[in-house]
Amino acid sequence: MTTARHGPDRFVADLLAGGVPARREGPAIIYVIVPANGALAGIEMDTAVSVSELQSWPTVVPHWLHFPDAITFSHTNTDTTDCLPGWRRHSRDSGQWDTSAPPVRAWLAHVRGVLSTATKVD
Repeated sequence: MTTARHGPDRFVADLLAGGVPARREGPAIIYVIVPANGALAGIEMDTAVSVSELQSWPTVVPHWLHFPDAITFSHTNTDTTDCLPGWRRHSRDSGQWDTSAPPVRAWLAHVRGVLSTATKVD
C-alpha cells in the first residue's frame, strides 16, 4: 500500500482501502462500482478517471467520469480524451467538495449518483 499524500497513487490506495478493486491501465485508473439505483442498479461496473485529473487528489477531484461506450445518459457532454478503446468520458461536476469525511466515500457516492441516471445500450 502506498503512502502517497496526493495524486493517482493515493486515489488507488484510497479505493483499495475502501474495498474497491482498482488498477491503472494506460492513461486511466479503472475501478469497480455497483450502482444502487437506476437502470444499472446492482450491476458491477468498471468505471474510470484520467490519471492526469488525479494529480491533486484528494484536494481536487476529477471532473470527467469514464464509462464503457455502452453506458449512455440522456444529457451529457462527452469526448474520448485519455480514454481506453471502447470508452467515453462524461463531464460531471462533483459540486462542493467536502474533505471532512474520507474523500473516497464522497467520490464513490458521486459516481453512484451519476450512474443512477445512466442507461445501457445493448
